[in-house]
Amino acid sequence: MIVYNLACDQNHPFEGWFSSPIDFENQRDRGLVECPICGSKTVERKLHAPRINVGAAPSNREQAVESATQADGDIDTAKLAQAVAGFVKGVRENTEYVGEKFAEEARAMHYGEKPHKGIRGRADQETARELREEGIEFQSLPFPVDFPNSH
Repeated sequence: MIVYNLACDQNHPFEGWFSSPIDFENQRDRGLVECPICGSKTVERKLHAPRINVGAAPSNREQAVESATQADGDIDTAKLAQAVAGFVKGVRENTEYVGEKFAEEARAMHYGEKPHKGIRGRADQETARELREEGIEFQSLPFPVDFPNSH
């Protein structure tokens, strides 16, 4: 995975994880990349250098992102890292990893064959398009989804 520094047309900086530069371009052109602060889909890559940020999870994701934005509009990267860590922790604790069976499981829940629950897994772009055409709602995650289940 490649981690890109991104910014929307309102100059809100954020990171995105992509399998390749072409993957970023394709997702952006299809309107799948949006600013987590304002929701703008006008997003561009910025210069970046590799880095790792870790931190404890805040109790409220929106509050954490808001507090990470300083009065001058700059982002406090440590606070933002805490917000992201909290989001990842929430996904881990509230979903089950189903791997390559993501589409099968999502369809089964959508069509009432299985009870609804939070899942995460993998789907290629064609399968993701088919799921959306069927009205199955899901969100692509900006980080690897195949981390172990934990509660």
